[in-house]
Amino acid sequence: MTFSVVARDERSGAFGACGYTDIAGYGAIVPHVSLRGAAATQAYANVDNGLEVMQLLDAGRSAQESGEAVLAGDSGRDTRQLLVIGEGDQHFAWTGDQCIPWHGHRLEPDHVVGANSIKSAAVINAISESFSTSADVEFTLRLIQAVQAGEAAGGHVDNVEVTDDATGATTTQPTSEVFGGVMSAAVMVAAPEPEMWHNLRVDAHPSAIHQLGEVYNNARHSAERVATFYKGAIDIKPYYWRRVGLPRK
Repeated sequence: MTFSVVARDERSGAFGACGYTDIAGYGAIVPHVSLRGAAATQAYANVDNGLEVMQLLDAGRSAQESGEAVLAGDSGRDTRQLLVIGEGDQHFAWTGDQCIPWHGHRLEPDHVVGANSIKSAAVINAISESFSTSADVEFTLRLIQAVQAGEAAGGHVDNVEVTDDATGATTTQPTSEVFGGVMSAAVMVAAPEPEMWHNLRVDAHPSAIHQLGEVYNNARHSAERVATFYKGAIDIKPYYWRRVGLPRK
């Protein structure tokens, strides 16, 4: 099970990605962000696809051009799910027909949602509706709350088909046994005004997406204390500022 949202904040110009999965390491695999866009690579995830999409977005290609170009060179595209949002109106989503069902995606003007190995389309619809109706919420928290809404709408399937490499026989096994029974979640935001709470993750936790909300609250509280103590001396410069060659303040 994995579901994600990639989105653009129309007020600040920030891009973000947030999601949840039933293995450890969502934040190390799925989300990618820069000041030019955001992407999520999931299902039989290919991290190189996410990295290459970001390079193309940073070079001025549209989300649709970037997604199509990357998948054109991926022989495993039928097992992939790729979500991309950029600066223009043409977003991109791909769900290969070999992804674990239920699988699918949804494109909206300011966000793209995708999921696989979930119970129904209710999950991606809940994520989209939450994001669409919460424009007054701080962007990072808005992403987290949208994914939490998806989890509340149904979450992952209880069983998954497993094929024995030696015999070719297929059996149905509990998802928790196949993937280890842990969850992970993460949120990443690239913004013109970076903050300490823009890159948060929870790994190997039984309720990672809810824990991510607590981590966000703690991070906001800590950031406010740090800003007071250091009087603005700490200037946050995430990796994407170096990649696009933005000037120093």
